[in-house]
Amino acid sequence: MLNELFEQDRWLRIAGSKLTKSPYYNDHVYKKTALFLEEYVKFYGLSVDQVLEMYNDFTGEYSRHIREFLKTGKYPYQNSLTVDLDRIEYDIVLILSVLISVHRHRIFCNLFNAIQKLQGNSLVIGVGSGLELDYFNGKPENVTAYDLTISKHVFQKFNRINIKEEYFTGAKNAYRNIFAIELLEHLSDPLEFIRMVYDSLEIDGLFYFTTATNIPQIDHLYNFDDELGFEKELHTIGFQIVEKEIIFHESIDSKLIASNTWYILKK
Repeated sequence: MLNELFEQDRWLRIAGSKLTKSPYYNDHVYKKTALFLEEYVKFYGLSVDQVLEMYNDFTGEYSRHIREFLKTGKYPYQNSLTVDLDRIEYDIVLILSVLISVHRHRIFCNLFNAIQKLQGNSLVIGVGSGLELDYFNGKPENVTAYDLTISKHVFQKFNRINIKEEYFTGAKNAYRNIFAIELLEHLSDPLEFIRMVYDSLEIDGLFYFTTATNIPQIDHLYNFDDELGFEKELHTIGFQIVEKEIIFHESIDSKLIASNTWYILKK
């Protein structure tokens, strides 16, 4: 599937080649993600043309929102723009971007490496495409996962994982590890969520998550543009930062300074 996509779309081919030459590139994560994409596309019977259309429609809209953000400093929701994202289309974008985008590949390399070292039970909040669940294939029985919308593919592929299609509302001192990758920017009040995570972790438990800065995606509700203020709040809640990495984007527009930050916090 991936080779066919690259053959038909020159931009994807160039982006994919650039990723494989990046110092962040991880061959194991790349191959695992490519296989996951192939399985996902086969499950839904999608053609190469359909996948390309989904990806290009999404990125075209995102480009428009970047231009608007650079003009106004506002995210789409601040201009009363909302959209009901299609779960399958969104999943395709999420999976494929790990194979062509250096910053997303780096996030998932960090995630993969972290999961390989885990001890105890884990909670994943924000299942998305299910790609990160694929990294738990060693001990899936120790994983609980939540999201508001979950694809049939995820339910079928990860039937050994306790998956709940609902809000996570907290569980006192219940988990050794909690993951919220590319989730907090979708929340209007991420600090309230982080407090709930703190209460749900065991003593010395770890919270793995990312933040997003200047990424005006249609479903993003929070811009993490005050790093010092945010980290002060983390310490106030009771967390200790044990790992942090700022991952800059190679943006569509050179004027946009966008980044994700990878964090590991300890209770």
